[in-house]
Amino acid sequence: MNTQRVFFLVWIINVCSSQPTGNTGFFWQVTDFHYDANYSTKGNPWKMCHDSSEGSYSNSIYGNYQCDSPWRLILSATAAMKRLHPDPDFILWTGDSVPHVPDSTLDLQKNAQNIGNISLLLRSVFPNTSIYPVLGNHDEYPADAYPPAPGSDYYTTILHQAHFDKLLTNDTAAQFQTGGYYSTLSRPGLRVMGLNTNLLYSQNKLTGKSADPAQQFQWMTATLSDARKNNEKVILLSHVPPGLFEKYSGLMWFYNEFNTQYVRILQNFSDVITSQIYGHEHTDSYRILKDPKGAPIGVLFLAPAVTPWNSSLAGVGANNPSIRLYTYNRMDGTVLNYQQYYLNLASLIKGTANWTLEYDAKKDYNVGDLSPKSMLNLALSFNSDNSVMFSKYLTYNSVSQAVNPACDLDCKMVHICSITELERMNFDLCKTVNPTKTTKMPHPSPPTHHRRPVSKTYIYIIVGLAAVVFILFIVVGIICIRRRRHFIPYRFSRFSNSLGRGPIN
Repeated sequence: MNTQRVFFLVWIINVCSSQPTGNTGFFWQVTDFHYDANYSTKGNPWKMCHDSSEGSYSNSIYGNYQCDSPWRLILSATAAMKRLHPDPDFILWTGDSVPHVPDSTLDLQKNAQNIGNISLLLRSVFPNTSIYPVLGNHDEYPADAYPPAPGSDYYTTILHQAHFDKLLTNDTAAQFQTGGYYSTLSRPGLRVMGLNTNLLYSQNKLTGKSADPAQQFQWMTATLSDARKNNEKVILLSHVPPGLFEKYSGLMWFYNEFNTQYVRILQNFSDVITSQIYGHEHTDSYRILKDPKGAPIGVLFLAPAVTPWNSSLAGVGANNPSIRLYTYNRMDGTVLNYQQYYLNLASLIKGTANWTLEYDAKKDYNVGDLSPKSMLNLALSFNSDNSVMFSKYLTYNSVSQAVNPACDLDCKMVHICSITELERMNFDLCKTVNPTKTTKMPHPSPPTHHRRPVSKTYIYIIVGLAAVVFILFIVVGIICIRRRRHFIPYRFSRFSNSLGRGPIN
């Protein structure tokens, strides 16, 4: 009897301690829907699951790793959000609702309709919840091509035809039309700032020579200065993050000059900006903001996508569809924890989609909080040989799509340096001095016994066989490359870039 009472008391304490206090709230982040209205369960997976005369295929109604999101997946994701936490304080929707298809198959009205379908869905599922949207690089037409001048008609089109006017207040909507950015008070003392970092994106060929595209830097600095004067804290959200991609070494998302300006603003207002939320990469990662002396002063949270689409960048791969629930401090906007939910497409058979908890950040990373110091220490712990935490991180990076993924020392180094360094010079230095660069696998001691001399005949045979194997390797490689070029579609002019063919996220 005493044992039962003790157990009951412990259970009560645990339940009570897990309940949010008055200053603790929740918000959802959902990102990178990439809704494809042409997805077909009988479509060719090598052609975005679109109907094809080449044959009939069998794809899940919820999606395929080679393709973008069918409407059924988007309905399922929003329904899961409503079921798992029906009354969040707000929702952050971090962009990219248009599929990875050629511009020749799209136009501005189609893009606006795609985005608008999701705007109306989110509003219908969460009729009384504040929803803060930002634009993704694919949401513009043509993709990536956000104009540098303020006041583009595109933003007015998105506001009305994509139904952002049903999500934003009148004052916020007016600001949005300047350049796709805005700020608004979520509650007294806490401001939400939605940015348009697509203006800074290195694939945007219209803004590279602009000093301040759409005057966003000027507005950002002024708005943060006002927030400081008014004792407000800021939650910042945007689509494209600063820094470099952890799964493709050397790929910086912003133009380098813009990246430097952006990071300086983040540093200068680190006392005001308490949380940063991004999408775009489709992967699950984070970044550390440091001051000029190298001390951690901020965390950038990068959430994975709803779309499972297999990236066109070599070695990046696909992901399971995901949604993320944050726990935060309502007074200052600080992220306290988050739960990552996902849909395992690989195990999905006919029936109801089962969105489940993939991991709890504090619990599964074994950190006391998600502060800059704790998250930096977590990244540094990845350095150790056979790091359990790095293995977890690597699995979560693809939303458990790639189980026990291969990652050699160079791969590990790129992950760590991408997390800990937002600027290219520091990233390159990190790669040079990072312990993983000099870590060597142990080699057995050479045997002490004498070896039998090898005759020249055997040497000639070995060299000859090696030459034959090498030639076969080259031939097979050429065949594989040709086959890959034959089967991977959409090598169009707008997708061409210095990194190879295919759209970039």
